[in-house]
Amino acid sequence: MVKNKKLFMIGFLFLILSAFYSYEEAYAQDVRLNAGQDMMKIIPMRQRVQIMQRFWEWKRENVLPMVMREQGIDLWIVRNNEADLYYNNEGPVYTSLLPANYEGMALPSQYAPPGSQKIPSFMMFYDTGKEIEYVEPRDYAHITGLVKDRDPKRIAIGIYKNEEMLKALGKKYASRAVDSWTLGVRWLETMSPEMISIYRHVQGLACDIISEAFSNRVVIPDVTTTDDLNWWIRHKYLELDLETENHPSITVQRRPSKIAEYGDPPDFFRKGRTRNGVNVIIRRGDIISCDTDLFLLGLVTDSHQHAYVLQKGERDVPEGLKEALRIVNRIQDLFRKEFIFGRTGKEIVAAANKIPREERIIHSSLGFHPPPMFIRRFLQGGYMFDHKTYVAGMTSGPGYYPTSIVSNNHKLYYNTLYAFEPHTRVAVPGWGEHGVELGIGQIAVFTKDGLQYLDRPQENWWHVIK
Repeated sequence: MVKNKKLFMIGFLFLILSAFYSYEEAYAQDVRLNAGQDMMKIIPMRQRVQIMQRFWEWKRENVLPMVMREQGIDLWIVRNNEADLYYNNEGPVYTSLLPANYEGMALPSQYAPPGSQKIPSFMMFYDTGKEIEYVEPRDYAHITGLVKDRDPKRIAIGIYKNEEMLKALGKKYASRAVDSWTLGVRWLETMSPEMISIYRHVQGLACDIISEAFSNRVVIPDVTTTDDLNWWIRHKYLELDLETENHPSITVQRRPSKIAEYGDPPDFFRKGRTRNGVNVIIRRGDIISCDTDLFLLGLVTDSHQHAYVLQKGERDVPEGLKEALRIVNRIQDLFRKEFIFGRTGKEIVAAANKIPREERIIHSSLGFHPPPMFIRRFLQGGYMFDHKTYVAGMTSGPGYYPTSIVSNNHKLYYNTLYAFEPHTRVAVPGWGEHGVELGIGQIAVFTKDGLQYLDRPQENWWHVIK
């Protein structure tokens, strides 16, 4: 009996040590500060929604007056039927301004019948000079009187199907109305210090999951497929009670000589790389790349990272690939210096295009957009009426389909966040005329200190799979 007990304890200790060393191995190449630690603490759901509501209450008190005064707006009227102007027919501006309790449950309209869950049709925000007064108009006729009583000099309203609103304002005040688009974007895109700090944790969590995915804990060379890895990431989110915006994307870059050797159909590798939807076995010598997002606390990541699978006899990543990654880090650091307060997205891209490229760079372009975010609003009766993500702010391109609340003509402001995802191809011996693409996507914040990475992955180091 005693002997069996000792054997049991030895076996149990062996399992614990095996798990520990397996965990350590998953993060052995990840030199970020405290790599692997963010994944050890996942915030419970109830606490999450309380934190999210705290974000919006802080913004109502601090950001709302700031952006109204910045844009010279005395009165802002928000309708619940402006939604068609926005992403996926949902109105994040309207939803984010709704009065709610501390757990994000929307409060009924003050005009709702007893027991009704009807939410406000209109919200009005008036700058008294000391504070932002909140008023809920009953209907268009009520708006007429409320506006007349306050006599605002500049009124922000939605321009989508706003004929009734203009009629309610009357000729005098309709002439003082301006499009609320920029005001709404400024309201949504401006982050609190607390949101920025917590976003670091969310980005760190995303990096932890990718570090584990890009390790021998998950990938067995010549066995694991790209779809296996996609679904492992997706299931990991499920295990951690995390939401995801899209199915993860895993692609493979392979040397031309290896493409022929392994016999995959040639059209699987365009320019030496697989595309989304193509499932191949991960082979030794491959570069595997991911594009994956996760949701937490209303914040969404957008991560692009890369791993190298060692070939037989290799003990480290080849020097040519190490130097390629160093080149990519250098050009990305130059790109982020072009984020200068007041520049538009177009101007930032134009400045980035003028940066001299190192000799080995085949192609490099700057891409960025605001990270997707989301708002959860439930009626107290239980119904969830907002469940999509939105993207609001400045972007590098002419649009970010299918949302209309981004623009490359929008200016860069402080305390705004970006999915920073340049794409760079570098010439590497043995990798063909197209080289290797090693764009590293991550969340970055713009403050008075410039554009800063929140939890920078792959700063001159590779994820390595043996």
